[in-house]
Amino acid sequence: MGTPTPQHRRERSPATAPTGRRRPQAEVPELIAAAAPSAGARRTATGLLLRFICCGLLALTFGGVWRLTLAPAVIAPSSAFSGIFALLLGFIAGGILWYLHDARRRQAIPDSVSDERLVFSFIVFAVMPLAVLVLVGLVWLMTFAIGRL
Repeated sequence: MGTPTPQHRRERSPATAPTGRRRPQAEVPELIAAAAPSAGARRTATGLLLRFICCGLLALTFGGVWRLTLAPAVIAPSSAFSGIFALLLGFIAGGILWYLHDARRRQAIPDSVSDERLVFSFIVFAVMPLAVLVLVGLVWLMTFAIGRL
């Protein structure tokens, strides 16, 4: 008779104290609550970071494959461009694959991917690396032409 059986126990919620009174909730200052990013914003930032890491890993893989298979023993300026080309090509391929993933996802569920995210993802992960590749190619061609003079 000393221990109560389960039917004699009173159900308690985690917020109630043993006396039956509610515990005071912790107050968060409004300034801190307003400064904290929303859950959607945190997911967007995490998604962009993971895309950047994924494209970077693809770029390093393309560059590693180039170095281990096609690269000469001594890297000269002419072969250095092909290494840079392999790195940027990996990043561009990753960007285009992520863009196609977003486009297919948007086709299936239109509200899942916003216009801004689709355009931003394409520009940052596909168009800008292509622009860098073109710029590096032009500089390489200029140095190659100047070196022949």
